[in-house]
Amino acid sequence: MTTVRYVERKPLITSDGPPPLLIMLHGYGSNEQDLIGLAPYLDQRLHIISTRALFDIGFGFAWYQLGGMPGNLQQDDNTLKQSLDVLLKFVEGIPEHLGADPSRVYLFGFSQGAVMSIDVALIYPERIAGVIAISGYLDPTVHDWVNTDQLHRLHALVMHGNVDDVIPVAGGRGIRDFLQTTPVQLNYYEYDIGHGIHPQALTVMQQWLRERIEAQGPATDTTAGMV
Repeated sequence: MTTVRYVERKPLITSDGPPPLLIMLHGYGSNEQDLIGLAPYLDQRLHIISTRALFDIGFGFAWYQLGGMPGNLQQDDNTLKQSLDVLLKFVEGIPEHLGADPSRVYLFGFSQGAVMSIDVALIYPERIAGVIAISGYLDPTVHDWVNTDQLHRLHALVMHGNVDDVIPVAGGRGIRDFLQTTPVQLNYYEYDIGHGIHPQALTVMQQWLRERIEAQGPATDTTAGMV
């Protein structure tokens, strides 16, 4: 399995069969300890891992390098592609490594992590059951990789602050507008907040994950989707 550093919270409630898996991807300049702080508020049936981005930028980690200024940031496509290649391999192997249900793998990304989460979900929909993207935008290079005919199973929850001055709300609306042209089952919300996670968004996440876990149920064949 491709090496990506992470911290984890194992399921607090267990049942027959492997647990669903939630993979967290943090934003620019943060680390794996950031989003894991939300774990106590999320479904106790989940096996949760919070990953560390690949590039050490001195004051934290990033999934890719940035240029420009807040509000008009420019992604570096080369470093984004490096991280994407690593994440695709990681997502392929981590359910088996952890003993998680390969048919119930969910991604949750904030900011840069949201960009990467949407990329992975759109490129690899056969391995991702759902994606939560907060304060992100649609990577303009991902269109070349997406086969919309394969997206019927994918669920997406997209949220954005309408006064975000780091990644303007146009980023979230761009994700929304693109996903509305696909078979992805989308829920979209905006909040009166800047570049962050609104308390109400956490409530929506809790409900969305609970509904997805219960609707899909555990895999009947625990080897399905594994390599």
